[in-house]
Amino acid sequence: MLNAYSSFLLLTFVALFQNVTGQYINGQFFTQGLSIIDSPSPQNPGHAGSPIPIAIDVSGDGKLPASATSNGSDSTRYELLEIYLVSAETKINITVSAGPGLLANESGSTVKHVNWPIPTCIPAGNYNLTFYETSLFNNTGVFTITPIPIPISNASPSGQCTDLNTLQAQPQSSNPLTQSPFAPNSTLPSTPPYPLLTPPRLREPAMDSPRCSRWC
Repeated sequence: MLNAYSSFLLLTFVALFQNVTGQYINGQFFTQGLSIIDSPSPQNPGHAGSPIPIAIDVSGDGKLPASATSNGSDSTRYELLEIYLVSAETKINITVSAGPGLLANESGSTVKHVNWPIPTCIPAGNYNLTFYETSLFNNTGVFTITPIPIPISNASPSGQCTDLNTLQAQPQSSNPLTQSPFAPNSTLPSTPPYPLLTPPRLREPAMDSPRCSRWC
């Protein structure tokens, strides 16, 4: 029989997983956009002061051309991919990677990597490593938010946090695909020609303001 603390942990785990939008298949997390998260896996623990390795397959499991990450003219391509560490529990929203750097780095690589040191300033708690993807699928706008739940331990928080952002109300507006077009069981085609999708009603942040001030 579960005691009160075990029940709390179970409910927390279920609540966090209910917020995850995508499919975890064979060690990869297929988002409801173009990106596939190789690491971290959901509930992989993090430790303040230690790096957390992040790896994102941007090739659609080998089905997208390299030009899909370079803001070219492909009908299916990335526009922006950003990462934030967010926790309603600890009231933290901190930038991991913002702007075009993530897609521009490691030119020619099908997997983008970030080895992000978890700041010692943040308190222990349940966090979401949240991926914000703006992309096009068959020339139709997609905006998907993918939170990966990770618990972070920190016995003694220290120092001053930088790169902090305003914590936004949940849930946030998004316009994801119904499923990843690259997942093994997907009913969306993963290679051209793509079907014509209904144009979305997509709210985007102002170009002169940080994305996180509205979306994180």
